[in-house]
Amino acid sequence: MVEWVQMVGSLVSVLMLCGIIFNFSVIKPLNQSVRSLQECIDHLRRQLSETETKRQEMAERLSRVEEATDHVQHRLDVIEQRQNE
Repeated sequence: MVEWVQMVGSLVSVLMLCGIIFNFSVIKPLNQSVRSLQECIDHLRRQLSETETKRQEMAERLSRVEEATDHVQHRLDVIEQRQNE
């Protein structure tokens, strides 16, 4: 019985040592890589949001320019009609 306890104790110690080595050599670098990827994704999301905001602002400005152009075109048409009379 004592032999089994010693054998199990030795096995647990070896497995624990393997687990610690696996943790430091595989799990921690993977966690760091995942964190780094998450930071990159967050940065890209912020950048995409800023780009979308700028696009919306440009669309609004373009709309105002088109409206102003329509008004100018209408005024030019009126002036042209007056000259032709």
